Amino acid sequence: MSSRDVGRRGRLVVVASVLVAAGALAGGVIAGRMVWMDDAATLDRARAAAPAVRLAEIPGMDGKSSRGVFGQLTSTGHFCLSDAPLDAPLMGGGGCNSASDPLGGSTISASLAYDGGPTIESVKDARLIGLASAGTATVRVLMSDGTFRSVKLKKAKVGSEEFQAFGYRFKNADLKRRIGPTAIVAYDAGGAEIGRQPTRIG
Repeated sequence: MSSRDVGRRGRLVVVASVLVAAGALAGGVIAGRMVWMDDAATLDRARAAAPAVRLAEIPGMDGKSSRGVFGQLTSTGHFCLSDAPLDAPLMGGGGCNSASDPLGGSTISASLAYDGGPTIESVKDARLIGLASAGTATVRVLMSDGTFRSVKLKKAKVGSEEFQAFGYRFKNADLKRRIGPTAIVAYDAGGAEIGRQPTRIG
């Protein structure tokens, strides 16, 4: 999986040495409202020592194995969410926020990982993971053709707080037709939009 830094000041807290990719689809992770810090190596060490708890699952599809959505609370005071093999929870990518604000001040926080590229149709596997507020009833992904994909939510705890975790794998058929995700949207029980995070691709 290739990746590239967005070049902002400071350093994005990332896991498993996966950096944020922005702009063109080039393989890597597009992370949402994740925290920035100068000493990412300290967080890497804290993650290696922190238990990883499976919060949700990314279903297997198109010959690809299921993966887990794992959460960690670290000694540095961060909550980290990652997409990793079910039997190797530390061998994945994602991002971290402050444990006191796992959603980074929003209703929803998500990361999109993909293998392949640089064009959408040449992507071999694209996966979405994220966390939403307890009051979120539905999460849907807005695609570049104007259609939506529904995402299954699973109740999850971060410390004593309730959230909704999710994992989603995009169909190869969509990618081959150059249909990619443009935003992740959260809705309340009444169907009103309560949060949106653009992916910057699709």
